[in-house]
Amino acid sequence: MKKRALWMSLIGLALGAGVGILFHLLSEPEAYLAQPEHRLSLVLYLLASGLYGAVNMGTSALYDMEDWSILRCTATHFAICLGSSALFFGTLILAGWMAMPSVGWWAVMLAAFVAVYCLIWLFQYLAYRRKVKNMNAQLRKWKNSRKK
Repeated sequence: MKKRALWMSLIGLALGAGVGILFHLLSEPEAYLAQPEHRLSLVLYLLASGLYGAVNMGTSALYDMEDWSILRCTATHFAICLGSSALFFGTLILAGWMAMPSVGWWAVMLAAFVAVYCLIWLFQYLAYRRKVKNMNAQLRKWKNSRKK
């Protein structure tokens, strides 16, 4: 499990930094090339984006814990992802990279986070359920072939 968590964290780090670059280019395309004095700020932003991705993807290894229920894995993963999101946006606000948004903005972002999380969880659950059904069908087929 630790090896999988490490690999998922590394993938998340790369994806998080990549998304950070994309957002930076979409929000300030001229700033990327025209302001070399802000390179440290950009590096810190990309590091924060990468760490955000690493935490969220790395904690998906919780689902490999066989002695935990799906509810416990999901609740723990959700809490960690929500906490890392709050920490990420708090960092953006404290560093001055983002203005303090209104309460309504936070409510919309929380609703969007929960909706996206639930959709991703549902698609993952359905994919795993299909795999289990296929494995059970193959096992029944194998058992029936041994009886003959």
